[in-house]
Amino acid sequence: GCLSENRLAYIGLRDIDAEEGRMLRASNVHVFTMREVDKHGIAKVMEMALSAIDPNGFRPLHLSLDIDAVDPHFAPGTGTAARVACCS
Repeated sequence: GCLSENRLAYIGLRDIDAEEGRMLRASNVHVFTMREVDKHGIAKVMEMALSAIDPNGFRPLHLSLDIDAVDPHFAPGTGTAARVACCS
């Protein structure tokens, strides 16, 4: 079946354009921007995200990592012009 939006979490979002922001706000997807990662730290944001999508800790988890989130020092050639990566 289809996965409900409230079971999705996006972590470390940067450079969200206006339309994308409107769509995310109108959805039930849990969004944690890089500003929140900077404020709370990645461990706390992960805890918050997991609590939001699976409060009882029973569901399987799928992780998809955008290579642009990795510091170019460790993954050269990613070509992202956005500010600081989350995984450095």
